[in-house]
Amino acid sequence: MVAAAIYLSHDYIAMFSQGMDDYKDYLLNRHYFLEELRENEAVRVIHVPFDRERYVKWLQDNPHWEDGAEARSAWALEVAKDPAALEEVRFRYPVLPAPPLDEEFTVLVLYGVIPVVMETPDEIPAVSGRLPHEDVKQIALEAREFFSGVPEFKWLSPLRCRGVRIYAGERLVAPPKAGTFENYVNDAVREMLNAGEIVIPVPPACRVRRSDLEDDLTGERPLLVLLLFPVVLAGAASEVDYCEDLVEESEGKIGPVSEHLREMLRDKLGHDGVGEPLFVPEYALGMFLERIIESMDFELEDIDGVVENAGKGKKNRNGLKRIK
Repeated sequence: MVAAAIYLSHDYIAMFSQGMDDYKDYLLNRHYFLEELRENEAVRVIHVPFDRERYVKWLQDNPHWEDGAEARSAWALEVAKDPAALEEVRFRYPVLPAPPLDEEFTVLVLYGVIPVVMETPDEIPAVSGRLPHEDVKQIALEAREFFSGVPEFKWLSPLRCRGVRIYAGERLVAPPKAGTFENYVNDAVREMLNAGEIVIPVPPACRVRRSDLEDDLTGERPLLVLLLFPVVLAGAASEVDYCEDLVEESEGKIGPVSEHLREMLRDKLGHDGVGEPLFVPEYALGMFLERIIESMDFELEDIDGVVENAGKGKKNRNGLKRIK
């Protein structure tokens, strides 16, 4: 059992000489701590409302304790072990404050899944190299326009924010490296938020490599390659959720982004063997790619059908939903 004391706003502000923003961060940090505790082991958590009056009396009755974090934890544990005392403080404080999860800083990667037909190793640089900067910047701006109902990003504290900021990747990402890219983005975005750049670098470990493709490009028959274009959303959890829902409602399209991306790759490759990208959130990528692979019985002339068929029924995402 874990007895987790929780301060109400007036006690927290009075005891620690902090403002409401600090109090909200305290609630989020408390939430993170207990969440991590539960992930590591099965734990029964008892939430104990902090009763300052009762705590002061407890200190007087227990002079071997001095006021501090350990003393408050000891008090909470004693209350949690006494059903009558716990019932009394719960009766006095029947509603406990909730962490402001809607303001929690969140990063989500939406991957544009692009089917590309390739025939020779000479075409590899077109998909492995840096994409045209101005095109990528324009794509980021088009994505921002698609999400124009959401305000611009603004920090409220190191943990909380409002609005959203949109970034587009400077290169394509290899599907097996998607997880590595997400880990990189979570750190990189925080630094980029202080700058005006909206094109996010793709580190070498996540890029499409020539060695990954050239052994299969023998020239005997065309090769279908699935590539990923990352659009990164950074902002308040509630706003990121809303943006994700907009993409879902539009069946994986982000305004003109898909067509712009497709035309950019067609120009780089010099042929029309590029299917229309559909965007899926990072947590659903693995299952989406599996569905594409399962539906790969198609003629190369019908390349749009590759992701289109896999996207049918995507509304339910087989029960997947990002968990806060």
